[in-house]
Amino acid sequence: MKKNIGDMGLGIGSLFLLFFLFSLNPLLALDLQVQKTPSTGYQPQFQVSGQKIYYVWHEYDGPFRQIFTAEANIDKTGWRATQRTYGRFDKVFPQLQVSGDKIYFVRQQPDESKNRQIWTMEMNLDGSGWKEIQRTNTPYDKQFPQLQVVEDKIYFTWNESDGKYRQIWTAEMNMDGSNWKATQRTFSSFDKFEPQLQVMGRMIYLVWREFDGTHFQLWTAWMDREGKFWKAEKKTNTPFDKHNPQMVVDETKIYYTWHEADGPDWRRAKYQLWTAEMNKDGSDWKAIQRTFTSFDKYTPQLQIHGNKIYYVWEESDGKYRQIWTAISNKDGTGWRSQKRTSSPYGKYDPQFQIVGNRIYYVWHEDHGPTEPIWIATETLR
Repeated sequence: MKKNIGDMGLGIGSLFLLFFLFSLNPLLALDLQVQKTPSTGYQPQFQVSGQKIYYVWHEYDGPFRQIFTAEANIDKTGWRATQRTYGRFDKVFPQLQVSGDKIYFVRQQPDESKNRQIWTMEMNLDGSGWKEIQRTNTPYDKQFPQLQVVEDKIYFTWNESDGKYRQIWTAEMNMDGSNWKATQRTFSSFDKFEPQLQVMGRMIYLVWREFDGTHFQLWTAWMDREGKFWKAEKKTNTPFDKHNPQMVVDETKIYYTWHEADGPDWRRAKYQLWTAEMNKDGSDWKAIQRTFTSFDKYTPQLQIHGNKIYYVWEESDGKYRQIWTAISNKDGTGWRSQKRTSSPYGKYDPQFQIVGNRIYYVWHEDHGPTEPIWIATETLR
């Protein structure tokens, strides 16, 4: 891939896709704009900030996976992509957050012993000033790092092996990269995966999935920003595997989504979409199964906007994974979902963000030898 890529336009293939979608789904928003970018890669993440959209993903440069970033105008013009890392070792699962005049990142990367370590990166909004630092160096494997920038601190979480089981870790550092502090938070004899965190006020809220000896269950946790208080609670206990928990915290409640097997044997079951809510103190947990069709659903995401909750996920149509979206009221009522794509390519890892009255999306598609990155926008109805 070239380091800089010029403006992109809506090609014939994209126009055909839009026509095909409109003809199959009359409920599709009339102003939905789906667009293939000139870039290829995996697990794209993004954030809208000001008049720009900033992206990060990983992509093969031949023998290794490297970190790429891109930016585009909010009207999707002016796409410019840049390879940020080089050399040995796969660099994967990048996450980002824009704060002030900088973009902060985290990724995982193996060392010589093949244990994955936590790395942080930063750059200026104009793409200059790229810096990266390895933050961990212990002989244990680390996965799925997340970050959030709040005031003058950056907070992190990931799962890390203790030699036998994967545990939840958290860390913090100053925005200038100084004063890194990492702490192991769990110690039980079960594997834990995919931790997420959100800072709200003086508290940090977490969710992850944890094996109970038979199935994966959902756990939630609370800690103060000073790291002096920690509390964790198991929230599910059904004989069905749960994966990819996501959460959003508002003033009084925490909202969740995940995909869950609809049978005790995951090899024969289908994965369905679930949502839940609870009070911020952990009380009044309520979970609802949202889908029941005989097609697998994966990687749901959610965001609150006004008095509504919006969702996006990937769902098999029997042959390819397509993009689906849904909306519900914050009290859980009024669930409405719809299929948004129908092209003959698998679509993976959809992400979205609502800014003003617009929804912005990104995902990658399986086109065989390439994985093009697609973006889309629509107006809130």
